Amino acid sequence: MSETTAATPATQAPNLMFSHMGFACSDVAKMEDFYTRVLGFTVTDRGEVMGMDLVFLSRDPLDHHQLVLVSGRPDNLPPNPFHPQFGSVINQISFRVCSLAELRALHERFQRENVQSIFIGNHGIAWSIYCHDPDGNNLEFFVDTPWYFPQPFLIPLDLSQSDEAIIAETRKMAQEQPGYEPYADWRKTIAKRMTRYQPAQPVPL
Repeated sequence: MSETTAATPATQAPNLMFSHMGFACSDVAKMEDFYTRVLGFTVTDRGEVMGMDLVFLSRDPLDHHQLVLVSGRPDNLPPNPFHPQFGSVINQISFRVCSLAELRALHERFQRENVQSIFIGNHGIAWSIYCHDPDGNNLEFFVDTPWYFPQPFLIPLDLSQSDEAIIAETRKMAQEQPGYEPYADWRKTIAKRMTRYQPAQPVPL
């Protein structure tokens, strides 16, 4: 058996961490405006390669880019055949937010900006807002709850309710579901099935 084979058995997953996504865009300037002005990303670089315009965006100084906007999206892509909320190429891109208050603030911002296809939902394990960016990509903004039960699950959420009412109703609903457990317990269980993640270290200079 070779040294490489011995060190990387077939049952061991590669040590990966999700990094970034790229969008092929029909209007790079409009998409840049949405992701910077509405969602608060910063342009970290821009340029041209192989005839394509690129804009690099990030919200984390440790990541040069979390999104890349690239010109060249084909015209007249067919709609999603199952539901118009979801994109024809990318089903959705999801962003975690820190609180129900932040979720409400996003909802108010989206209404001011006339963002399209807004849907507010309760997954039991998370409270979410769905909407479309200017190219029709489906975005999710969510807050984790402390409760787990088997997914998928989705019902409408009324953000005009108080935090206390939303939390109480969701807790009661979650605890009534088959397979319910505290999210922390579920995470401990699922972690045992995952390869231990070792964060990448910067290359020493």
